[in-house]
Amino acid sequence: MPRTPEPHLSHNTGAARLRLRDRLQLQLSAQQALPLLVLLALIIGICAGLVIIAFRELSEGPMILYLPQINDFESLPPLWRFLLPMSGAVLLGLLIQWISPSARATGVVHVLDRLHNHQGRMPTRNAVLQFFAGSLALLSGQSVGREGPAVHLGAASGSWVAQRLRLPHNSVRTLVACGVAAAIAASFNTPLAGVVFAMEVVMLEYTVAGFLPVIIAAVSGSAATRLAFGHQAAFSVPAIELESLGELPILFVCALLIGALASTYIASQRRLAPMQQKLSPILRFSIVGLVTGTLAIWVPEILGAGYDTLEMAMLGQLGVSTLIMIVLAKTLATAVGTGLGIPGGVIGPSLILGACIGGAAGHIANLWLGEATANPGLYAMIGMAAMMGALLNAPLAALLAILELTYNANVLFPGMMTIVVACLVSRQLFDTEGMYQESLRALGKSGTPSWRQQMLSRVGVASVMERAFAVTPQQLDRVQAERLIDQKPAWLLVGGESKPLMLRTADLANFLQRPREQEPGEAHEDREEKIDLLRLPGERLELAPLSWRATLLEAQLALEKSGAGALYIGRDYDQGFAGVLNSDVAGIILPQHIERYYRQ
Repeated sequence: MPRTPEPHLSHNTGAARLRLRDRLQLQLSAQQALPLLVLLALIIGICAGLVIIAFRELSEGPMILYLPQINDFESLPPLWRFLLPMSGAVLLGLLIQWISPSARATGVVHVLDRLHNHQGRMPTRNAVLQFFAGSLALLSGQSVGREGPAVHLGAASGSWVAQRLRLPHNSVRTLVACGVAAAIAASFNTPLAGVVFAMEVVMLEYTVAGFLPVIIAAVSGSAATRLAFGHQAAFSVPAIELESLGELPILFVCALLIGALASTYIASQRRLAPMQQKLSPILRFSIVGLVTGTLAIWVPEILGAGYDTLEMAMLGQLGVSTLIMIVLAKTLATAVGTGLGIPGGVIGPSLILGACIGGAAGHIANLWLGEATANPGLYAMIGMAAMMGALLNAPLAALLAILELTYNANVLFPGMMTIVVACLVSRQLFDTEGMYQESLRALGKSGTPSWRQQMLSRVGVASVMERAFAVTPQQLDRVQAERLIDQKPAWLLVGGESKPLMLRTADLANFLQRPREQEPGEAHEDREEKIDLLRLPGERLELAPLSWRATLLEAQLALEKSGAGALYIGRDYDQGFAGVLNSDVAGIILPQHIERYYRQ
C-alpha cells in the first residue's frame, strides 16, 4: 500500500536560510533595500546616459550633410523646407506600417501606460523603434522635440535592467523613474528638473525612498552627457530681471493667454489621438508631413527641435510679428504631429511656444511702458515655464527646468506666479488635465491611478505574505495530521479537484480533538485511517496563483478577477500559471493582508 507523501511545511524555511538573492529581492519588495536601489539607479543612470548620447549623435550628427549647422533649417530654400518633412513623414509611415501594431507605441504616453497598467515592463521592440524613428523624425524636421524619445529610451533602460534581474514589480516602478530622470537630465543637462519630472509626471508621488535612487540616476545620466558634450548650460542668456512690480499685471495677462493656448493644444490631442487607431501610419504621417512642410515654406522656424529659435527668443532678437507667426504655425504643426503619432516629444515645442508668447508680451510691454520694463528675453523665459507647466500639469518640473536651462535665478519669483495662473486657467477654467493623461484617455487607456492604487503599488506581495502554512495532500493519517499540527502552521494548502483550496489548521485540530465515538461512520479506532481534509467541518477558501514579483495592487486585482478567497505566491508563476501546489509555493495572500497594509 503506497504511503501518503509527507506535507511540505513552508515556514520551516526561514529567512535566515534563504539565498542572498532571495533576501535582497524580499527587501526590495518591502522597499527596505535602499542601498541596493541606489546602486541599481547608478547603473541605470549611466546606461540611460549612454543611450541618450547615441540617440543625440544619430538624430543630430547627419544634419551636417544638408544643413550649415545643426537645426539650421531656416537656411534651406522653400522647396526643400517642404520636401524634407514630407519625405521624412512618408518614410516614417512606411517604416511603422511594416511593424506589428503592438510594437508601434512610443513616447511618454506609452511609458505611462506601461508603468501604470503593465507593471513597468517596457517592450524592447518599441524602444528600438523609438530610437530610430525618433531620430528620423528629428532629422527630417518634424515639429517635435527630442525629450519624448529620450524619456521612452531612459524608461526602457530602467525596465530592461529590472527585468533581467527579475526584481519585484514595485522596484521596477522606481527603476523606470530612474531611467526617466536620467534621460531628461542627459537631454538638457538638467538633473534637478529630471528628478522632479520623474516624480511629478511619471511616478505621480513624492517619497524619500523614491527620491534617493532617482536623484543618483539623474546625476549619473547628466555626468555621462557632460563628458560627451560638455557642461555648459543649454542656452547662453544674460541674467536679466524684472525692473518693477508693475510688470506683474502684464505677466498675469500673458499667463492667461498661455493657459488658454495650452488647453487648446490638449483639446486637439483629445480629437486627434483616436485617429492613431483608425488611420494607417502612412496616411497619418503623410498628413503630418503635408501640414508641416506647407507651414515651413513661410515659417521655417517650426522645423526640427527649434532650439536655435528658442535661444533667439530668449535673447529678444525676434520681432513681435515673427513671434506671433511662430506661435500659430508651431501650435498647428506640433498638435497635428503629436496627435497623429509622430514619434517625438512635446516638451521642446512647449518651451518654444511659451518663449514666443512671452517674448511678444515683453516687446509690447516695452512699447507701452518704455524703459520701466525688463528685456523681452525675461518674459520669454517666464513664458517657457508657464507653457510647460500648464501643458504637462507639472509646475515644479517646469520651474526647475527653466532655472537649469538658463542659470538665471531671477525667473523664479515672476515664474512662480505665471505658472500658477497658467495652470489654474488650463485646469479650472477649461477643465483639462495634463496632456499625457488626456492622451491616455483619448486612446482608451487608464490614466492617473488613484492614491489607493499608488499606495498598493509601492509594496510587493513577498513582503506581506503569510509564510506559516503547509502544502499537504488531501488525505492524511492521524499520525501525519498530529505531526503537522505540532509544527503549528496557520493554514493548510490542499490541491482540490478543480482549484487548490485552503483551510485553517485549527479546523483539523478541532476535528482530531473530537471524541472518537462521535465521529460519523467511525466503527473502530484505526491509526491508519485516512482523514479527508476537504470533508472536515470548517471554512474552505479557493486559491489562485500569483507571481512573487507582483505588487499588492496586482494581488487585489487578481482576487477580484478570479473570485478566489486567497492567493498562493510562487516563483514559477511569472509566465504561465500551472495551478499546481508544490514546494515552490512561497506564501499566501488573503484580503485582510491588503486591507491591513492599506489601513496602516
